[in-house]
Amino acid sequence: MAVRLCNEILQFQPDNFNILHLLGLVFYRNGDYENAINKIKKALQVNPDDPDAYYNLGNAYAEKGQLDEALICFLKATEINPELFEAYNNLGNIFMGRNQFDEGIMYYQKAIKLNPELADAYSNLGKALQEKGQLDEAITYGQKAIELNPSFAEAYSNLGVALQEKGRLDEAITYYQKALELNPNHETANFNMSLAFLLTGNFKEGWEKYEWRWKEKDFLKRSCFHQPSEFSQASWDGSSLKGKTLLIFSEQGVGDEIMFASCFQEVIEDAGVCMVECDKRLVPIFSRSFPEAVFIERLKNTHANASHLPRTDMVIPLGSLPKFLRTDLNAFPRRSYLLPDAAKVETWRNRLKTLGDGLKVGISWRGGVIPKVKHQRSIELEQWTGIISLAGVQFISLQYGDCKEELKEAKEKLGITIYDWEDVDPLKDLDNFAAQIAALDLILSVDNSTVHMAGALGKPVWVLLPYMPDWRWMLNRGDSPWYPIMRLFRESSPGKWKSVMAGIKDELLKNENIRIPI
Repeated sequence: MAVRLCNEILQFQPDNFNILHLLGLVFYRNGDYENAINKIKKALQVNPDDPDAYYNLGNAYAEKGQLDEALICFLKATEINPELFEAYNNLGNIFMGRNQFDEGIMYYQKAIKLNPELADAYSNLGKALQEKGQLDEAITYGQKAIELNPSFAEAYSNLGVALQEKGRLDEAITYYQKALELNPNHETANFNMSLAFLLTGNFKEGWEKYEWRWKEKDFLKRSCFHQPSEFSQASWDGSSLKGKTLLIFSEQGVGDEIMFASCFQEVIEDAGVCMVECDKRLVPIFSRSFPEAVFIERLKNTHANASHLPRTDMVIPLGSLPKFLRTDLNAFPRRSYLLPDAAKVETWRNRLKTLGDGLKVGISWRGGVIPKVKHQRSIELEQWTGIISLAGVQFISLQYGDCKEELKEAKEKLGITIYDWEDVDPLKDLDNFAAQIAALDLILSVDNSTVHMAGALGKPVWVLLPYMPDWRWMLNRGDSPWYPIMRLFRESSPGKWKSVMAGIKDELLKNENIRIPI
């Protein structure tokens, strides 16, 4: 009705700014962002100095994911009207989406200064501070947002994340629950609740809520290549697969693919035919380890396009397998499951022998892609000095990515050689990387894909974990149900790696051939 009335007026007054602007808002509220943009742009041709129109145009661009255009509109709106606090809040959101947290914080603070009652800006500021690791301040601002608006589900969810990272898990779960009381379909709160449950070992509820990942924007943006909605065939529900064909489709990173591959054998044994889509680099080792299954290379840029995959009776995303197969701790099989290339392993053993006597230990010190996660997980190589200076050990770099300068610095400043070979690049060849790991005596690594590969191969691997770890490592455990031979060394408080390094050094010194140099 509103669209029809506006169009009738525009037939006689085609340059009526208010009607053009109103029509754009109607389209926006109906989710028709393309028409909203067209109409508001026409309105601005009539009146190019209206800040509200720029603000609304920015909102429409933002909903379409055209963030550069949205940024320009919000900046223009604040240029015309420096008191437009809503635009500053939205500018903060754009910079947060770019991981430019300082800029985001600045704009949220501007919005709050102009309107100290703006609960949305307090909640957003809290989230930005949480991303920077300033958890106490994040909690303070989150609580202020809830004080201003006790019905603000998003604020409860954001506050829950800050409390969880602070180690106050029971409180975090309480806030997630409050968010869900206000909005049972809140995607982020449901997903965050799943991770909290899994962290505490509540697998049944955790895996059920883990399915909310398919509605959580940040997860979809960074972690998935397909969505269940792309497939017309039925989703596997845990029932018998006898005589049926099943496709397990890819999601998340290499480390996740390796970890969830621990579920493959049970499914393969049950299904008539099992097909698995995976990262191209994993096809050789997966095919060798699970010869009864068919492995399909995941194509690049396949998001929202599953047409290249074979038709099967049923499908399931990789990360949903544990919902049926890992319902409690007793359901985790205590076995390794990946087989390296035997010839490549022998080649690596011969190469490692040339380094001389002593334990051959691989190390990896960086992990994570998201800036906050990378900061939490990674340990500067200099902090490894007490370990890598031990006599009776040869240390080998397993760090992926370019780390030549770090290794050079360790040699020049610390007098320590960490061996590295240019023909090893796990970013290109995981089968060779797996063989290298299999030839080592021990792996020491922060939380990254290296620990998953080592654990799946059944190699002794010691993982250095931040105070509040990723959900898969659970809490207060020195071992992992995913990998029986793995040992976990945890920070006692955030950013305090010294005790972790000391603990690992003490454990290494228990080997009679390892000693502190005189």
